[in-house]
Amino acid sequence: MNPTVRSARQAATSAINGARSHGPKTSEGKATSSLNSIRFGFSAAHLLLPGEDPAAYEAFLDSWFSALAPTTMPEAASVAQLADTSWKLERLSRVENGRMRARLEEELEKTDEFKTYDNTRMALAMMTAFVESVEAIPTPPKDAERTKAFLTGVEKTVTVLREVPGLPMAVVEPLAFALKTAQENEETERIPTAIYENLGNMARVVKGALTMKLAEEEAVLGPLRERLAAEVLLLEDADLKKLERHRRTLETTMERQLGIFHQLRAEMANTKTENPSEAKELRVRLRVVK
Repeated sequence: MNPTVRSARQAATSAINGARSHGPKTSEGKATSSLNSIRFGFSAAHLLLPGEDPAAYEAFLDSWFSALAPTTMPEAASVAQLADTSWKLERLSRVENGRMRARLEEELEKTDEFKTYDNTRMALAMMTAFVESVEAIPTPPKDAERTKAFLTGVEKTVTVLREVPGLPMAVVEPLAFALKTAQENEETERIPTAIYENLGNMARVVKGALTMKLAEEEAVLGPLRERLAAEVLLLEDADLKKLERHRRTLETTMERQLGIFHQLRAEMANTKTENPSEAKELRVRLRVVK
């Protein structure tokens, strides 16, 4: 089981709140209550969210203790609080970036360029499945029912290909002609092997053309994403506004915590000589593990 790491401040807060609480009494109710504000984890009682690595947090906290080298328990608690707030700010940045990327993709999907790309991508997926099927079964279907189902599938594929924007008909028509030849021989209940193989060969030609077309269209999306990125920053987005409010709150908290730390250090400077070697000992004493 992965350990749940909490800062000294969180442990103390939990103890104080526990003495005052008249909340849920059952273990299930307590668990639910404790997760009420865990959506983004910026004000939740649990510092680590599901999926976050306790070892990564431990290393992160170590880096703060190494940088600020507290020599008293009050300084160490202050450093732990700073690390916790900084951890939440980093998480917030990841969430913001994810939301911005999602908004960018939402806007990209509205463009004609993306719709063309998406049509080509779906057609290529269809042709890839067709080619893989012919390669996996190198001989024609052996009965009338399977032959009919196969040819119906090819016919639907040709119909889709004719509707793909920008796909030359010179690429599609050889496959359509091979299909027509196969349909003319359907009465024999089995497609001649040569005609079946020709269908596969024509499908490979179409697949190759679609692959090249998709690469060209994907290259167009790169510059389009860059242009839209600047525009997305100006879009109204309730989640992004909410995240920005969280950021301002966390930054204000961090400024206040830094002020407290520097005040503690100044007060302790006259009464105790700093000993950097004590930072590690204080760091261990502050680590609360369940």
